[in-house]
Amino acid sequence: MKIEDLKVGEIYKCNVDEDMDYPFEGKVEKVYEHSALMEIVKNDPKDDSNKTELNNKIVVSIKKIKE
Repeated sequence: MKIEDLKVGEIYKCNVDEDMDYPFEGKVEKVYEHSALMEIVKNDPKDDSNKTELNNKIVVSIKKIKE
């Protein structure tokens, strides 16, 4: 996926190496040069404590965002 393909408000599948242990779905809030600020909207229940620590938001590299 390319950064210019991301649309604010759209939901994408994500998988990060840090902060979240399992894949999740996030809604794009802001697009940066090589990443996006995502609101975590759907996640594995085992990651609920991580989601709470992050206040439901995480910055994700474009390389870790799938359609």
